[in-house]
Amino acid sequence: MTQLSPAPDTFAQRLAAVSRKTGLSPAQLGVARVYDRPHVDPARRTSHLAGEELLVKDTQQVAGEWVTMGNAGQGFRATHSDTAVEKLLATGAQLVGASASAEYGTSAYTEPVGQEQPVNPISASMMTGGSSGGAAAAVGHGVARIAHATDGGGSIRVPAACCGLVGLKPAHDTSVGGFSPSAHGYLADSFANTRRAYRLTDTRPWGLRVGYTNQPFHHHSRVDPAIAAATAGATALLTNGESVAEVRQAPQPYDPANFELFATVLSTRCAELPEPLSELTSWLKRQGAGVPRWRRVEMERSIHRMQETALHRWSAAGLDVVATPMLACAPPAPGAFSRLSPRLNFWAQTAWTPWGTLWNLCGWASVTVPLVDPSRVPGRWPIALQLGAVGDRVSASDLLALGEQVQAAAAVLPVEGLSLAEPGDLGSLNYEPRPGAGNHSAGCDCTAEHSHEPCEQRQP
Repeated sequence: MTQLSPAPDTFAQRLAAVSRKTGLSPAQLGVARVYDRPHVDPARRTSHLAGEELLVKDTQQVAGEWVTMGNAGQGFRATHSDTAVEKLLATGAQLVGASASAEYGTSAYTEPVGQEQPVNPISASMMTGGSSGGAAAAVGHGVARIAHATDGGGSIRVPAACCGLVGLKPAHDTSVGGFSPSAHGYLADSFANTRRAYRLTDTRPWGLRVGYTNQPFHHHSRVDPAIAAATAGATALLTNGESVAEVRQAPQPYDPANFELFATVLSTRCAELPEPLSELTSWLKRQGAGVPRWRRVEMERSIHRMQETALHRWSAAGLDVVATPMLACAPPAPGAFSRLSPRLNFWAQTAWTPWGTLWNLCGWASVTVPLVDPSRVPGRWPIALQLGAVGDRVSASDLLALGEQVQAAAAVLPVEGLSLAEPGDLGSLNYEPRPGAGNHSAGCDCTAEHSHEPCEQRQP
């Protein structure tokens, strides 16, 4: 009788097993490095993530460990742990390694400089998204159940959407320490583990009024008709249950021409990043270096007015939640953005992710969910729907519950209509900016409070 090998019971063993099975290196599985010893706070053995093996995004310092900020040439050994890491330790989790990140979190794709890029668990022909693409790849490949991630412009939700995962950006305060669009959070392999990571209860919302739109908020670009049809149809089906009273058209939250303010604020936060940098980040740095501090303060005031405008318009329309696609086309092939000039790269990312950043601007909770479980459509990309809170009218728990209901409602639809087989074509998005049109690269997470700090070292 053949004796079965025991299942891997440590992170390192699981990583090695998945690597053997897939033929992918740890870096391609999203793991930038494995720590020699897990970091753990012994006083937190009964906390809600006690014993959970957790990856930390490679933009955070863990005392004594190597960190690269997504650029091998920028690597250094941390002498202290960032506040975000201390909060992760307070959950009781074991910090076992670092997940791959885009350089300083500045893009909606993950191609770490001087390091292998992660491979999408759905299809190697599609990118993982970013900037938390390593976390999404590791979770999607089954290396980790939960991984730390950050979201300053979609960097939790974009890779979650690319890799067929649930991705929740929690609510955060945009007024603390000046304007900040960034939130720390997690990527997880299920709704249940997403709730556990965030310590959320399983709620049952009732009578919500949902607004739907597939009109881009801050770019005059095109949306794949299949994505528009699938997300509209799935959202409409929510009215079959008691959680949603009605679905109506959501008005535009603000004038797209104003959105360029946000792009300028983000680029100023990259103004003093140390060289050498990738072509895109260097370009962002140059764009931000010429903006005087007084102008930055003025722009932040304008952004707060935009927040008020969005809340007023959607509240006046009687909306509790707004549903949109998460991406305007399927994940494109790896390298699709970086082979463009920095300027066109910037606008192409904007056109690809023209909705998610509003919830960073406003600090409201938002979640992206695949319309169909990836296991039902192997090799195909599950189209992703974003559900965003309007102010504090609904909780993160309610958004997750609504996401589960969307998947259940969409189960009556043909799976081919809820998924796409080919990588997205950036050219189809019509992404080049028009004169006078407001545009923004929604993937940028350049959110350092002081310009001399690495972008994603801002503390939560």
